[in-house]
Amino acid sequence: MPIFPRGNNAMNAARGLLALAVSLSACSAASLPYKAESPPGSSISAAYTLLADRLRVEIDTVGYRLEDVQLVKPDGGIVRPQTIEHPPAGSGSSIGFGIGMAGGSVSRSGGVGVGTGVGVDVPVGGSNRVQGNTVLYFALDQVGPAPWRLSIKVAETSPAVVVLPPR
Repeated sequence: MPIFPRGNNAMNAARGLLALAVSLSACSAASLPYKAESPPGSSISAAYTLLADRLRVEIDTVGYRLEDVQLVKPDGGIVRPQTIEHPPAGSGSSIGFGIGMAGGSVSRSGGVGVGTGVGVDVPVGGSNRVQGNTVLYFALDQVGPAPWRLSIKVAETSPAVVVLPPR
């Protein structure tokens, strides 16, 4: 039996691989629809949904922890979120620490060895990495009509501004 398919099977396999590659690349580059206007080149993005009494804003912080956020209304007023849902912390580094002991004796008939040990992993510092997007909720009666400017400070990045236009 041949290892590589021939004829129509080869064409179908190639199409399947192409479709898989395109779909995976689309997932890796996916972000939310409203991009940061400043600083130029920032990858931070956001999306929003109007709920019955609240404004729900989702922020893609490109894997870093959100440090500060405020919504600036068209009249210049500032509104802080009522609720912030932080994603789980990302993987951090740790240092392994071990203690060991060993003993041994050698006699005419052979050798005998005894050993024991203890190992401990100690996390080092706090991680600024997160796994997923941050979700904010603002009181709809406090934010007024769009457009809104979302001022975002994310760990290890410059402050960014994302404009959320009216729909």
